[in-house]
Amino acid sequence: MDRAQLEQDIDAAWDARDSINTDTGGGTRDAVNAALGMLDDGSARVAEPLGDHQWQVNQWLKKAVLLSFRLNDMAVIPSGTSYPGNGESGGG
Repeated sequence: MDRAQLEQDIDAAWDARDSINTDTGGGTRDAVNAALGMLDDGSARVAEPLGDHQWQVNQWLKKAVLLSFRLNDMAVIPSGTSYPGNGESGGG
């Protein structure tokens, strides 16, 4: 999928975001996952420097990140880090 088509798909999904949930699949999920993949591998950025202290915000990528919260159940991800005062010993 080319970048322009991906941007169109994300924008269309954003306009229909009230109907998007964890059961949504197909093209919407594929487009969001592709956009997140681009962010993960560094081939796209939510904000890009244009030079002379100017930045361009790629709104469609911001929308993709926000849509991913609707598409995926949130879950606690355990880590090895413990913080003082939370009832656990330190030294994770």
